Amino acid sequence: MKQTAFNYILGALIVVFTVGTVGAQQVAKIGYFMDHSTHKHLMNPALVPSRGYISIPALGSVDLDLRSNLSLPQFLYPGSNGQLMTFLHEDVTPQQFLSQLNPENYLRLQQRFSLLSAGAYFGSSFWTFEVASRINAGFSIPYDFFAFLKKGMDNAQGNRYEIRDLKMGADALIETSVGSSFVVADNIRVGVKGKLLIGAAKAVGGMDEMIIDMRPDKWTVSSNGSINLYGAGFGFTKNAEGVVEGVEFASSGTSGMGLALDLGASWKPLDFLEVSAGITDLGRVSWKKDHNRVARAQGTVTYTGLENISMDDNDTDEDPLKDITDQFMELAQFKESSTTAKLSESLSPTLNIGAEAGVLDNKVSFGLLYTGRMIPGNPLNELTGVINLRPIEHINLATSYTLIDGVQKSFGLALGVNLVVANLFIACDYIPTRMATGAPIPLSEATTHIQIGASVSLGKMK
Repeated sequence: MKQTAFNYILGALIVVFTVGTVGAQQVAKIGYFMDHSTHKHLMNPALVPSRGYISIPALGSVDLDLRSNLSLPQFLYPGSNGQLMTFLHEDVTPQQFLSQLNPENYLRLQQRFSLLSAGAYFGSSFWTFEVASRINAGFSIPYDFFAFLKKGMDNAQGNRYEIRDLKMGADALIETSVGSSFVVADNIRVGVKGKLLIGAAKAVGGMDEMIIDMRPDKWTVSSNGSINLYGAGFGFTKNAEGVVEGVEFASSGTSGMGLALDLGASWKPLDFLEVSAGITDLGRVSWKKDHNRVARAQGTVTYTGLENISMDDNDTDEDPLKDITDQFMELAQFKESSTTAKLSESLSPTLNIGAEAGVLDNKVSFGLLYTGRMIPGNPLNELTGVINLRPIEHINLATSYTLIDGVQKSFGLALGVNLVVANLFIACDYIPTRMATGAPIPLSEATTHIQIGASVSLGKMK
């Protein structure tokens, strides 16, 4: 089939599906054991930094967490003329491209901005206050969808593609929290944090099933998909026939509310040893029914009259597949439904369990951190080893090595600097180890986690 049609189909699906909540670690794990990591209480509310702080607005903690089992070289290939080709180019064979894919191909992104935050010691207790924005986004695309795009009908007898569970989604929350860490017994500290979550917008969509049966004389396509929008200003743009063409946003407002709780504890059984555990995001968010907009696509379409259409590219301005392309665009059509519903969903909690042992008067320490992310249907387990260096009181360096689900491995680096009047922190949990020759393009899977922060320093613990 001519490539233009595939491009339109891919574009249509990506435009109309904007999708679901994704659980992710809130700050860089490497900072869990670092003295100058002001926001490590986001992983365990019992943990405290070396000093109190008042964050520089919008720069107190800026966090980007990207996870995927895809990499750029899977979609870009060097051509004979030295230029890059996409995976859809005819010189890239189906075997060359498809052999690198997984049954489920995913990408998950979390962005977190600390808009306003502060932490202060009152005696031995440490109190925190924060207002932050949280944006989650992601997609999951099955192997058969890419196979359809790449191969089309390459069999004279026909091809059949069963595309299931194609999902994409996004949501935006505003989080306001108050937390406290305090001593309950000798060498035992506990922490608790309460969160008020305000839902700004959420979009969930996907194709539960799309079966494409391609034969020389006809194509039969059965589809079942839906889009759910939650937002005070969200709406659908439609053509004269009422078919959804896109999404519009007219105004902002509160579309959901929720509550969450973080709990944690730390214990120093020996002067050089500390063990700790914390769990975050125990809670739910409810999205309002009257701010819900729904569109659905269901049915079966049969296309005939294909025998007179050339499947090869041509050099004329005429597109022999324009009608077929338009029909496929209509196949991905969604019509707004009058049925709406309230949505109540749990957050994805994260469990952190750590142990740290210090030597040389705690100038050097060794930490081991287990992180379990309770993402429905796709839990993630990580084990991170950390070496902390504290050459002087005002500088904290760290390096880490992480095993992700026992397979993927990654190095991390972090630097914390306290200048008495200011605190600076920068960290990266997953540093790409393979880069393209002559260009800063990572060749490994698209996974990284970067955190930077700047704040004004306050007093130490008394």
